[in-house]
Amino acid sequence: MTLHSRHSEQDAAAILVSSPSVLSKIAGYVHTDDSAENVDWARVAELADRNILSSVDRAFLGICADIAGWAEDPDASGRSFGSRWDALDWQHQAIIAGVLTASAQAKRTDERRLLGREAFIDTYHETDREELNVVRVRLGADHPAVVNDALGRERVGYRPGASANELWQRGRGVWRMQPDRVISSQLLLIAHAGEIRLVGTIDGVTIHGDRLAIIGSPLADHPLIGQPDPLDNGSQNPVAYGSLPAEE
Repeated sequence: MTLHSRHSEQDAAAILVSSPSVLSKIAGYVHTDDSAENVDWARVAELADRNILSSVDRAFLGICADIAGWAEDPDASGRSFGSRWDALDWQHQAIIAGVLTASAQAKRTDERRLLGREAFIDTYHETDREELNVVRVRLGADHPAVVNDALGRERVGYRPGASANELWQRGRGVWRMQPDRVISSQLLLIAHAGEIRLVGTIDGVTIHGDRLAIIGSPLADHPLIGQPDPLDNGSQNPVAYGSLPAEE
């Protein structure tokens, strides 16, 4: 079996941890940290082809395994990516689309930075920037998401022990934000109880009525994680905007 790239396994793992209901059914095969090596993709692919879970769950797991490079030959199994996609409900389709869109945006940003270092393109003098514009969102405690959540989530808020990918999905949307402030910002800070729990890039936004969701990539090793919320102003508004020194 030909394995896909490391990026594809990371994307597949991010999709898995974004669906707690499915994850709970295959907890023995998946450890919800940031390492794709901790996913037993062979077992996940096997479970996707057995009549144990619902058709939606099986299709979801099959697509995750396919993205990770562990899907069976569709001609042999009779289960193509397209047929599995059609079997999904809109929530699971939204999860997959959201993670893959964020991944594509992050890869585009990485490519631009690489080309900028090689002087092939102008990256707006990022290395000379003295300040970074940031958006901070403040999460409450873990609780069920609203019915028909725009990002297909079943739970939102801060959950102790959540992986960076899960916390990113919980925190990146959907918020009432000022579009111009968000678009001009480089980092999203996700806070809870006065502490920064995760930092991620802001590479774009999606619009959901009068609310926005951030497209970007979590930065699990950012030095601001674990530090006091630098934009904690006592306001009841969970969204705040500000600037931080670029060395942050």
